[in-house]
Amino acid sequence: MKHLALLFITFVMSGCTAAADLSTIFKRVDPAVVVIQTKESVTLESKQGVKKINTGGLGSGIIIDKSGLVMTAAHVVENADQVKISLADGREFSATIISASTMADVALIQINEPPDDLVFVKPWDSDQVKTGEQVFVIGSPYGLEHTLTVGYLSGRRITDGEESLMDLEFLQTDAAVNQGNSGGPLFNKEGRLIGIVSHIRTQSGGNEGLGFAASINMAKSLMLDEGPFWFGAQFIALTEKLTQALNIPYKEGLLVQRVAKGSIGDALGLREGTLPVKIKDNTVLLGGDVLVEIGGDTIYINRAGRNRLFDYIHSIPPGGEMTVTVMRGGKKVVLSATIPDRRDLFN
Repeated sequence: MKHLALLFITFVMSGCTAAADLSTIFKRVDPAVVVIQTKESVTLESKQGVKKINTGGLGSGIIIDKSGLVMTAAHVVENADQVKISLADGREFSATIISASTMADVALIQINEPPDDLVFVKPWDSDQVKTGEQVFVIGSPYGLEHTLTVGYLSGRRITDGEESLMDLEFLQTDAAVNQGNSGGPLFNKEGRLIGIVSHIRTQSGGNEGLGFAASINMAKSLMLDEGPFWFGAQFIALTEKLTQALNIPYKEGLLVQRVAKGSIGDALGLREGTLPVKIKDNTVLLGGDVLVEIGGDTIYINRAGRNRLFDYIHSIPPGGEMTVTVMRGGKKVVLSATIPDRRDLFN
């Protein structure tokens, strides 16, 4: 009996110690977590006809350096006209979108006029975290700011090979993730940044223990190593059947849906869709530009085409000119814009 009692006391004490440790770690890293609010303009069809309305979005993010760079999910900010972040102490700042990768669902934003006392957490090496290790998420599920949820790393989901457009790595966790958590940090049990919360898989619409975060190594590679690029336009990929239906003399193309203010797509003068139509269960905006060439090369929606596109983008020096070709009203139109110089953000 004494032996069983000792085991029970040891078990209880170890649980209390773990809880105390997590509380301490949360207190240390939580000031680096931000709430992100966005505004964007969308085209909708109503009984009164087609109209544009302003909508708001909510997500989370993590400050990764003292200059005010914030990592978040691409779907939180990539089409936003305005971005505002709130610190844990209640201070609010506007922010500028620097870079975004839709497929990897990671983005980088810059706090405008950041204060000198920012708390930040540097990205760690996500290759070092193992399946079965305890992890935790901080975010704003349903607007409940700075909520902590705890779970385990359930696995790694890697997409690669010629059939995929790019190599992707997502960390799977059973830590509760809900609407508003998107873009928030995934930490290991020591409070090291290992991922950026992306999405869930669910049949009920809420958390079912299948949450996914972009690995921080993938995020670092795309957002920090490759250099900043924010196109700021939402597209729908067109196959040959669809280009034929739209009388586009190309086998593939990208139909512009929305264009965010201040983005490269906006600087190019891309025209967004204006006529909402239902195709199966999806609403598609017709009437916008169809992107068919970038840098003089025809767009092909495959891995080789994607690599050629980004080789061109990364070959443009800061302050250099980017050119694209669109089909507009049945005619080819060449557009150009200057790529902003943001090298100072990474010094």
